[in-house]
Amino acid sequence: MNRNEEQKEAPEILEAQGTTVSEGGGLPALSQQALTALTDAQNIAAQWLGTNSNTLNAIERLTATIDEETDKLEGRMQVDFDSFSERKNRGLLELTRAMRLTQGVEFDSRVVAHLTRLRASLVRNQAALQMHLDAVREVSAIIARSIQEVESDGTYSLMGQAGCK
Repeated sequence: MNRNEEQKEAPEILEAQGTTVSEGGGLPALSQQALTALTDAQNIAAQWLGTNSNTLNAIERLTATIDEETDKLEGRMQVDFDSFSERKNRGLLELTRAMRLTQGVEFDSRVVAHLTRLRASLVRNQAALQMHLDAVREVSAIIARSIQEVESDGTYSLMGQAGCK
């Protein structure tokens, strides 16, 4: 059946379901029963399209990326921050898109469990990144102090070059 035949049969199907068709032949005036059926159809379509599984997969991939970065930081391995930043941004975009698809669809309890695990991974990752950042600040402060001491001739210091008061 082609698209034109489907459009011609749509008003007849709606009328058979007890739904009235507006006079211009345009959009049907939907009854409450038809709206409920439409919502049910959307839920079935969302499950059929796997939007919940897409969301779960997106959460799992993002969690795996964050856990991998955290493991490298905690293991004091070399970390390619640009690569991880790109992967985390891509994962967040994918998760956002998957979550948009599930709007209006009955929420799956598995998603809550996966999001809770993602949150725990993010907290652990934040702590590891904070520790790494604090270490970088300390090292940079030591280097800055060393450079300052080497460049200073002691003219404006309190003790002076010879230790005078």
